Amino acid sequence: MTNNACLIYLIRYNESVRLRGDYLLKKERKRIIIEKLKNQTFVTLESLVHELESSESTIRRDLDELEHEGECRRVHGGAERLRPLQAELTNRQKSVKNIQEKRIIAEKAVSLIENGDVIFIDPGTSTQALVELIDNKTITVVTNSIHHAETLLSKGIRTCMIGGFVKQSTDAAIGNTAVEQIKLYNFDKVFMGVNAMTLDYLTTPDIEEAAVKQAIIQHGEKVYILADESKFGWRTFANVSKVEDLTLITTKSVSPFVQSLKERIEVIEV
Repeated sequence: MTNNACLIYLIRYNESVRLRGDYLLKKERKRIIIEKLKNQTFVTLESLVHELESSESTIRRDLDELEHEGECRRVHGGAERLRPLQAELTNRQKSVKNIQEKRIIAEKAVSLIENGDVIFIDPGTSTQALVELIDNKTITVVTNSIHHAETLLSKGIRTCMIGGFVKQSTDAAIGNTAVEQIKLYNFDKVFMGVNAMTLDYLTTPDIEEAAVKQAIIQHGEKVYILADESKFGWRTFANVSKVEDLTLITTKSVSPFVQSLKERIEVIEV
């Protein structure tokens, strides 16, 4: 074998070893990420970059592949463990997620409220951010959230509380009593949070909560959905409503989901 042939052989051999090493390293990174998601519901991009000593672009690709393989769900800033269709976080758990995005969305929502409005604000941490910003408004607020009602009353806002069985994890009044009460009223504007959203439907893990949300939407003149990017592109157990005739308020995004949604409904990006 000539010197040149030897050199070419060594280069090709070393390249094949390097590629195999990269392949094994990727498998190991993905294995570690999957293990972490078994022990915690959410992993951040920043923590994975640090722990795995890899570039941000490399970890992003790993997470994208894991999502495609059905191992996780990509969200802003990292990835989260896939949840069963009926699984639901408590308000306490939700309150620490995407705080800044919820605040930005709420600031836009409160600007849409006019004196004299009768509005419905349903339970949730996205809508709680809105409730906390409502001041000096001559309005009537109807809600099925104990927490919202308490906050609104402390601000001197005229408040109508819907009754029913109280769901402990969300402090929401649900059940047939709540649905029948809601049917007695009409609302200029509805501000509603959502557990999950596809291009076709809003969904929630709880059947009774879905029925309440359906009644609210049916009696709203204008319905605004307050949702950050973590709610997009997946579904839970019960369909609430088709997305048609709803208006989404969300943060600015270049995600394909939001771009596709703009072709179907009004989307306000802030």
